[in-house]
Amino acid sequence: YLKAGVFMLNPNNDRLDYGEILAPPAGYNLDFAVGTTYSLDLDALVGASLAMGLSEETDSALMNNPVCLLEALRSTGDKTALFCEGGQIHMPNKVTPLYILLEKMVFSVRTAKQRGIAAYPSFHPKFWLIRYIKESGEKLYRVVVLSRNLTFDRSWDVTYYMDGHLEKKATGKNEPVCDFLRYLIRQLPSDENGKNKAKLMRELVKELPNVWFEPQEKEFYDYEFIPNGIKDAQGEFYRFNETALFTDTFHEILIMSPFVSGSIIKDFNDRNKKSPIQDARYMLFTREMSLGKLSPEDVSNFEIYTMRDNVIDGETAISEETVDAQKQDIHAKVYMVRKYSDTDLYLGSLNASHNAVHGNVEFMLCLKAKNRYLNMDKLSASLFCGGIDSPDNPFWQVTLGNAIIAEDEEKTNALDAVIKAINRSEPGAVARQEDEDSFSVNVHFGDCDTNGYEVSVRPLLSKRTQELASDVLFTGLTVTQLSEFYVVAVSDTVRTVERVLIIPTEGLPEDREKAVVSCVVNDKDSFYRYIAFLLGGDLILSVLEAGQAAGESGGSTQRQTYRIPALYEKMLQTAAANPDKFRGIEYLMKTISEDGIIPEEFKKLYETFKKAVKLNG
Repeated sequence: YLKAGVFMLNPNNDRLDYGEILAPPAGYNLDFAVGTTYSLDLDALVGASLAMGLSEETDSALMNNPVCLLEALRSTGDKTALFCEGGQIHMPNKVTPLYILLEKMVFSVRTAKQRGIAAYPSFHPKFWLIRYIKESGEKLYRVVVLSRNLTFDRSWDVTYYMDGHLEKKATGKNEPVCDFLRYLIRQLPSDENGKNKAKLMRELVKELPNVWFEPQEKEFYDYEFIPNGIKDAQGEFYRFNETALFTDTFHEILIMSPFVSGSIIKDFNDRNKKSPIQDARYMLFTREMSLGKLSPEDVSNFEIYTMRDNVIDGETAISEETVDAQKQDIHAKVYMVRKYSDTDLYLGSLNASHNAVHGNVEFMLCLKAKNRYLNMDKLSASLFCGGIDSPDNPFWQVTLGNAIIAEDEEKTNALDAVIKAINRSEPGAVARQEDEDSFSVNVHFGDCDTNGYEVSVRPLLSKRTQELASDVLFTGLTVTQLSEFYVVAVSDTVRTVERVLIIPTEGLPEDREKAVVSCVVNDKDSFYRYIAFLLGGDLILSVLEAGQAAGESGGSTQRQTYRIPALYEKMLQTAAANPDKFRGIEYLMKTISEDGIIPEEFKKLYETFKKAVKLNG
């Protein structure tokens, strides 16, 4: 990540970790989080849950520990609402029944048709609003505005976050955020989970008028939240093309956008034609493949830069270890505009494209500075890692002659469009129990045009695949293969696109979560590992200690005899310092249904502590 801030956009040095941004500050725990993304990787959401719930890095070794993942998803499931574009959930690398626990977090958005836009607008914001809380009840709020989706894409992005506290005095600066949350609340389903999330989000809307966010850098003296494509409290649309960025003249403009439209860039190019300002400076950073969308008259005033081929083709990870080289390119959206002594820096999700500006749901942040702190020379020097001739400069100046016609990408987008059309047909499903151990699911799809492509569908947690039809029946499914996540694959025989759809499914058994827990906590050893993990002060150390204890020589009775005193001591410390952790143990005790998993000695010990901390469910 590139960190937005004065002199802090140097791609070699100024990096942020997504997990660090989401993790609670020292002394705080996650209370509730609302996030948005266009595309979503379920594994990345698991990593985000690790960060928010356990304060661990998103690429931590704990990602491979089922006990840790179970606790991370359990502790964040009711505290997280993540919204994404319908039909843009990517296939995970390794499917596990633990993904059932993600269902209560993820909500897909189907945007409404708008006049003047041929295609449906996209739900494209990348945003987080997180409330943390101390044991004392003190709350801390964090707002995060990004250009990055919640995926593992290696492209170069930008993010900025601010922390805030509740004050007695009110502020109107957060009203756009409140309107954005109101829009998201309307996207929630009407089931119990949706109602619970809506209640928590309304609490945020109620509190935000008294939350004061402050920029971290002294160079920024003010800020403004700017959504796009949603309605305000008066029923009028927020339109980014009505902001100063699209209406005012300027002395300098720097645009970084991976995707562009000629009409949008031309508007900037010609803005000063009837203005006294005739010596303005123009810079455009984009992808080489986007140059084909521009004509010479669109960019006659611009210096144009794209990423160097050796950077696009891969890099060594910014860490002590190397990883496989991956393709990468610009994905950040940055607009810097200077007029006289004032400079505005816009960051967020908005591409310089027609659909983005005139229809998509987007979210941007405008940071305000003075020319002496931020201008084109300072920002471009930072991007160039010192200067245009710097050997570390990742960009080079190009002309429209470098344009590449990305035919393969256009064909892939056509397959993507079919998946979005299937999602907009509002499919639904009904699950029925066939016998004691198996279930069937009937999925109904509405009318949609598949353009002659081959389309198949299957439950995410099963390999049973069927051709798309108005009604598709899956039989012989186990309880841990039942999910509201379904995989839709569209193929033109040369290329295939797979996406995960969220399909509301009636009749799902209430004990699915118990079955998921039983997959992880399936014997006394794994039970003790989970308990030790819950009670440990140092999470990683607890896991290691628990793993060593599980591998000790001797019979299970010996290990049990050794563990009970150790657990008693940890439970005694937890009861005094952090009794709320017992809710995690209570969850485990209620969820494990199989006999012989919970040792009788522990049941007696737990009942004693449960009374001591006065825990009621």
